Amino acid sequence: MNRHRYFSWFAAVTCLSISYTSNAQDLEPRRYVNLPVGQNFIALTYSHTEGDVNFSPSVPLTDAFLTIEAPAVAYVRTFDIGGKSSSFDVLQPYVCLDGSALAEGERVTRDVCGLGDARARISYNFFGAPAIQISEFGKRPRRVVAGVSVQVGIPVGQYDDTKLVNIGTNRWEIKPEIGISIPWRKWSVEFAAGVRFFTDNDDFLQTSTFEQDPLYNLQAHIHYDLSRRQSLSLSSNYFFGGETYRDGVQTAIRQENARLGVSWSFALNPKHIIKFIMNTGVITRVGNDSDQYTALWSYRCD
Repeated sequence: MNRHRYFSWFAAVTCLSISYTSNAQDLEPRRYVNLPVGQNFIALTYSHTEGDVNFSPSVPLTDAFLTIEAPAVAYVRTFDIGGKSSSFDVLQPYVCLDGSALAEGERVTRDVCGLGDARARISYNFFGAPAIQISEFGKRPRRVVAGVSVQVGIPVGQYDDTKLVNIGTNRWEIKPEIGISIPWRKWSVEFAAGVRFFTDNDDFLQTSTFEQDPLYNLQAHIHYDLSRRQSLSLSSNYFFGGETYRDGVQTAIRQENARLGVSWSFALNPKHIIKFIMNTGVITRVGNDSDQYTALWSYRCD
């Protein structure tokens, strides 16, 4: 199998490597690349995060030290929309959270495990990514690809309206994004811009309504193909906005944070891929002084 076909699998599993600890902190390399249609992938991930984590955007936390363990299961399907390569992915995490933080001046502790909010996304590559079958995919050179995606956060996570810190957020999220990938020999660069919109949490501490302004995210990635089976990526992002309000009164300042990450992917064979990811906060204004480590295994189904 040639280089391009192996790295199509890298691209597919990368879209599963979603940072669960904070929805603004996404670092997702190889999201906007061409993939053969009619493919199915399942994946298992495990993330460990510790530090000053803005775990739930529904609550403005300060002076926090949380430890979060988050295994997750995910599924990806690639398909044809109007002759263009497209995909659908869904992820469901299970989260264990332990630690303490200041929430609106009150020191709170929490030790809890349960389902987290699910995420579903549809992606559409509108330029440079014709829908082709796997038998033809390896014959095509890599080209510039541009695409769009819409991700939805589904509030199925465990939520206790008497607690300040929760696993679930008790609200919906919608994140539209646009991105472009530019290959050059063994290298490629990728840029993406997105924004998260939040519905209100009308059951915050039983009697309050919690609101959040849109949260904007810019990402940049540099990829290098170490071999036909291995890939290395360096990623960074900057996210800003997201002021929060309780019953109309502002409770958290504008976020202006940045993270830096590195990932390594290895194809054991055309069906099995493993991936390791590390990212850390490098600019922190609100809840971003944390480290995250993720391991991922993906299987391409026949």
